[in-house]
Amino acid sequence: MGVDVELIRVEQQGTSPRRRHESQVAKIGDAHFHLATVLERVQQHGRTPMLDRIDPYGLLELTSVEMPQFLGELNVLVEQAEGPDEERILDAVRRLAETCRDSATLCLRFVGD
Repeated sequence: MGVDVELIRVEQQGTSPRRRHESQVAKIGDAHFHLATVLERVQQHGRTPMLDRIDPYGLLELTSVEMPQFLGELNVLVEQAEGPDEERILDAVRRLAETCRDSATLCLRFVGD
């Protein structure tokens, strides 16, 4: 099971969820399970509480406000990467997270299979 990562632009007028409009800005597919594999290596060891919330079968959405913590925890993933394929996908996730961090209208969504 892979974990895809989507950068989503959210536009919402007011507080009603019915007035929420989303558009996908970018997507990283995890067809070969590289992200899911490195996540499995670090989850539930007490170092990455935010990454621990990523469910390979579920959905997690993180806001731009959460990106500084996420980027810090992403460094733990980079330390555990084995090989260029895992490093490449983590680099791509970092770029999306940095973009998300810089805009309050963006969120990062993790979509499990």
